[in-house]
Amino acid sequence: MSTRMTRFKGAQALERVANAAHEVQAASVALQQYFSPHGDARPPMLELVRFEAAMLELSAARADFDAAFTFGSNLQCGQSDVGLLEESD
Repeated sequence: MSTRMTRFKGAQALERVANAAHEVQAASVALQQYFSPHGDARPPMLELVRFEAAMLELSAARADFDAAFTFGSNLQCGQSDVGLLEESD
């Protein structure tokens, strides 16, 4: 994969993480009103599900982001990885 394509994929992964983090923040703010001193501490199920879905998306986005950069760095260090494998045998 070309450097330009690698950077594009990295930018897409970073954008996905940022969007997911923004959604987690928005869902969290929506839940805060129910846990304020005047709230009843019983948020609607829809708000809880929204928060859970946002957290799951953030977790998946971060895992994909980490995998994209781990895979890319492994390609750049290919020769040293081969050497490490040979030494462990």
